Amino acid sequence: MIDKVIIAEDHESSNLSVQKILEELKIRQGDYVYYCDDALSRITMAQKAELPYDVLITDLYFEDDGSTQTLKDGYALIQAVRAIQPDIRILVFSGEDRPAVISRLYTAYEIDAYVRKARHDVKELKAS
Repeated sequence: MIDKVIIAEDHESSNLSVQKILEELKIRQGDYVYYCDDALSRITMAQKAELPYDVLITDLYFEDDGSTQTLKDGYALIQAVRAIQPDIRILVFSGEDRPAVISRLYTAYEIDAYVRKARHDVKELKAS
């Protein structure tokens, strides 16, 4: 059962859409951040408190807004999170549509699901 989810998404409208889906699915706790560093920090703190997240939902690409960030994109976030919580389920929610890139996410980054931001993405997110 999924009780605790963290969303790493820099676009507010996408972030709000995913939050609404979590509410509809009756997810007990849905946290959201706009930066990869913040997501890693929250996941680390939750792990130390023995209250880990069940799922990370992340975008791949984050716009540079001038804020100093160590983790610049979803790829780096996935690697960093896997190092501290290998069993977390990871769903990538991105506009990326190149099959080779998506395939590499499964093989090299060991993600659990991929949903492309597109016309029917809400249905796909709910199904994932």
